[in-house]
Amino acid sequence: MPSKLLDALLLAMPLSPTLESWRQHLINHLNYPVQGAQSLFIGDPVLVIVSFQHGQAEVLLPAMEWRHHDMQTTKPTSQGVVDGNTGTLEQLLALVEEGIALRLKSFHECSHCGKRCAPEELGSLMGDPTCRTCLKGRRVLF
Repeated sequence: MPSKLLDALLLAMPLSPTLESWRQHLINHLNYPVQGAQSLFIGDPVLVIVSFQHGQAEVLLPAMEWRHHDMQTTKPTSQGVVDGNTGTLEQLLALVEEGIALRLKSFHECSHCGKRCAPEELGSLMGDPTCRTCLKGRRVLF
């Protein structure tokens, strides 16, 4: 069973040339803001996460779980993995684009201001989807 120290060392190791070239391609060629180093957070708000580790690239969809109106837990779900030795950049790009399309379909329009928001940023006001900005200062449940 791997230890936390071994996991930390593996994450601190430089990426293989293939994974590093994939990472650089995503940073330089996507039409969305990209943040991060070992894991790339694509979009603002985040549309997909690409995690580079252990010789592979994993595409994750962000998901938040609200435990209370001001406490959230991040629980990303995997969309797929591309192996750095047998996979291709095209496979990774396809997973990223599919993830972005799927994530964008989950966005909804705020019934008050009209802004399209990620599902974790929406609450409900009298049964209508309402963004956190419009709900600020009101007593509502999410």
